Amino acid sequence: MRIIPLIFLFFSICSFAQNTELEIKIDSITFIDSNPTERKFTVLYHIENLTNNPVSFILNTNSIRPNATSSMSYYPAYRLYQGDEIVNSVSIFNSKTAKEELHKIIKDSELKLAQTKKGSKNNIYDDITKNKMQITQNILNSIIKLNPKEIKKISATLNWDKNRYSQYFDIEYYLNEKATHYFDLCINLMKEEFKEKVSSEDFKRIIEDKTIIKGWIQSDKMEINFKE
Repeated sequence: MRIIPLIFLFFSICSFAQNTELEIKIDSITFIDSNPTERKFTVLYHIENLTNNPVSFILNTNSIRPNATSSMSYYPAYRLYQGDEIVNSVSIFNSKTAKEELHKIIKDSELKLAQTKKGSKNNIYDDITKNKMQITQNILNSIIKLNPKEIKKISATLNWDKNRYSQYFDIEYYLNEKATHYFDLCINLMKEEFKEKVSSEDFKRIIEDKTIIKGWIQSDKMEINFKE
């Protein structure tokens, strides 16, 4: 495996001041080989409010995403290690959610292209408006509130097609069957960064909510099994 800049990958997602009000911890990583060419990992983790006050934060826990593609994202991000070295895991895990989102982006792009060719400016404007409304609603639905010392337990699924070779741009990776692999999570908690993504009224609501906190938190590392 080629050496990659660890600091760059780390700060691509963990770019804010560390938050000490919350803790994220991985509880377990289990797997099942559903067929000879696929391994399904289940990651159980939790987020705990460490304070004596209620706190809120904006985080979409429907899925987890690779750190290298999660800069300025409000999804939890994961990092994969082979020994002490970070593996850029963009093409190693196949997320059903990620595939569905990619399919939606392609369909939306095709629709906008078709509307442009027809000169339907009103339809394009309506489509953009609806899309922003949906993004706004997704963000508002991602506001999580935790009471003092409350714990939120979360589950995430990742699928590996058992292909040990992957490539990200010009960097090649090979998952060594004999190596020990580890996995961790990191989340960015944003606030002002949502200004261009939501309506002015909803942004005001987010800014004025003093319980909504910012910063990043990182989990512990846990071993993940890529052995046969």
